[in-house]
Amino acid sequence: MESATDLVEYNYEALASFTGGFCEENFIGDTLYGKVFRGKIQQGLKTQEVVVKIWVNCRRFATTPELQKSRLNNEIKLLTNSGLKGHPNLVKLIGFCCETERLGVVYELKLLDTLEKLILHDDFKWLARIKVALEFACLLECFHDQQLWHRSIGAAYLMIDQAFSPRLFDFPMLVGGGFGEIRSREYDLGSDGYIDPLIGLTGAWSDKTDVFAFGVVLLGLIAKRVYDVKKRKELGLLNYVHIWAWTECGKPQSKNFRVKEKPQSKLWGMFKKHKESQLILKSLVDKSLENDEHFDAGDGIEITKLAMRCVDEYPKQRPTMKEVVRCLRELDVVKKFSCFVLPKMSVASSGGVVPGLT
Repeated sequence: MESATDLVEYNYEALASFTGGFCEENFIGDTLYGKVFRGKIQQGLKTQEVVVKIWVNCRRFATTPELQKSRLNNEIKLLTNSGLKGHPNLVKLIGFCCETERLGVVYELKLLDTLEKLILHDDFKWLARIKVALEFACLLECFHDQQLWHRSIGAAYLMIDQAFSPRLFDFPMLVGGGFGEIRSREYDLGSDGYIDPLIGLTGAWSDKTDVFAFGVVLLGLIAKRVYDVKKRKELGLLNYVHIWAWTECGKPQSKNFRVKEKPQSKLWGMFKKHKESQLILKSLVDKSLENDEHFDAGDGIEITKLAMRCVDEYPKQRPTMKEVVRCLRELDVVKKFSCFVLPKMSVASSGGVVPGLT
């Protein structure tokens, strides 16, 4: 078991006590291979807010205790020994549990909620959304600079702290930069709703796979949309945020288009028609956000263009994360409110509401 000397080694009973017995009230959500809970650690008269993640033997992915332990080792290595240690947009690891078939980690975090849950909220304002987008883009840029590919990006795996900074907390398919690849099946492709469509056809992973998933996150932030597994039958292909965006920007002419058709048929043809103009004149920003006091119409067009480039059908046409960061920094809102929006390259403060974000 690889571990840093400053980490606390907990038993499983301690993790249960922090979370009220892993009760439903403290349940935050599922990860690709486990579950996450809010928790509290009592230290004398002081209470420390934490987040507890446990790994489970998930039948859906046919994983094993050995593979789960490898994932735990990789996470500890990333958060304590890599060049990304202490990055303000990664969770701060304070302890772990490594018992037979019972694994978990404890993060120090004053949590607001996951990004997936916040995206649809009306009180999650434009300035906060841009802050999240830019800080997350900077984190992925750091990953790629170290030749690390995350490969399972999704809004459900980004926590937002009380200062409206994103904190990435799940790394089940991390590869590169000295991290070995861990996969239980050949068709574990990433997070539902955020998977690069070409991965299923080619199996070719690259930094542009992360860029695609980031593009879906960015579209969700500006359009107030998320992939909802419960609405797969109701919405069909339009449940996928990037496919919805393709239809909005492509404006397919055929009245016979049905969202249940295979994406390799009319859907791809529709997107190619959209690409012919090479211009996106329509903003995909949700109308409620356009009424925000900090919204700029020019920003709406530019950020839509950027998001659509990220989810381009062809990986070579997508920008790098370095380009994404550069484009986001050029937004009018970022220039005007740089003191709030630009990421601080030091461990984030403990929280408090930033003016203009709510």
